[in-house]
Amino acid sequence: MSSREYEEILLVDALRENDVTAFDALYRLYFPSVYANILRLVREPSAAQDIVQEVFLRLWEKRHTLKAGSTAGNWLFVVSYNRSVNHLRTALRQRLQMEGFAGQADIWAANECDQMELQLEMLEKAIEQLPPQRKKAFLLCKMEGKTYAEAASELQISHNTVKEHISKASRFIHEYVRLQPEWQTLAIGLPLTLVYFS
Repeated sequence: MSSREYEEILLVDALRENDVTAFDALYRLYFPSVYANILRLVREPSAAQDIVQEVFLRLWEKRHTLKAGSTAGNWLFVVSYNRSVNHLRTALRQRLQMEGFAGQADIWAANECDQMELQLEMLEKAIEQLPPQRKKAFLLCKMEGKTYAEAASELQISHNTVKEHISKASRFIHEYVRLQPEWQTLAIGLPLTLVYFS
């Protein structure tokens, strides 16, 4: 366990005990990467700002349900993804209604968001199959927004090794997802592989 991971676990444990200082520290630690991930999905800075504030408000509200001895990263990214999908669903529904497709708006919006959720599920399965060190490097750089240098320092490996891990992980994930039968039926305009892993 890295020193950073240990510090995060201590912060989560303190947050579970209503420590506002721990919440502020987690906010400063995760805001940039959570915001970046939301922005990749919604592509609107003002909407991303609103969503990221909702996510951290939810973190405070749900602090007692966080698992003791865990970090907050996965929780934050799952909640931020769900909030982003909800935003996209609402925006799509509104756009369809303005374009005169009110009767089909709910069905089409739900269908498009279901496709995004299916894509994310496939991506998560692919990531789970990566070797442990490659998976850590990939998640740090692609999901948490760390630079290669930051990931190298945290994992105590060289910058070039991180770069190689990311390259190999990206190739594996693209190939894994491409070979899934469900992928062939998805018609969403911007695949999540391009959003997250290009």
